[in-house]
Amino acid sequence: MTMPKPAKYYWTRKEEARLLELVKGGITDRGVLAKELNRTPGAISKKLDRMGVVGWIKKTQSKTTSAIISKDLLTHEEALKILAGALELLRKPGHDKLELQRLRILVKAVSMYDAILEKFERWIEIEQRLLEMNKKIEELQKAKTVQS
Repeated sequence: MTMPKPAKYYWTRKEEARLLELVKGGITDRGVLAKELNRTPGAISKKLDRMGVVGWIKKTQSKTTSAIISKDLLTHEEALKILAGALELLRKPGHDKLELQRLRILVKAVSMYDAILEKFERWIEIEQRLLEMNKKIEELQKAKTVQS
């Protein structure tokens, strides 16, 4: 004779949807998911396996070594959008330690990038002025040689 399973054993559609929502939101730590859904980390792992989500998590996690080098510079606006997005994510609870570290690094990197971009743009402006001045000097020298 088999005993009926405890009520918490079964997953409701609402719990499954919440689990998927959390995973798609970037929370992949089993301990964090377990606390959020009042389950054990083992139960979370089994459910993710059964739902076929484990492979999806591994495919969507990117590594620094596989990053593509950008061919174009980010604009100030794009940098600010990244910064705002990272800050918004930092405000939400439930991130594992690694994700928090990544977000903090992103915030620092974007802040530094924006400062460097501002200096770069200033150098381009100075370079442009120098080119214009050289052009005017050449024109003046030509006019002087023509008058002589």
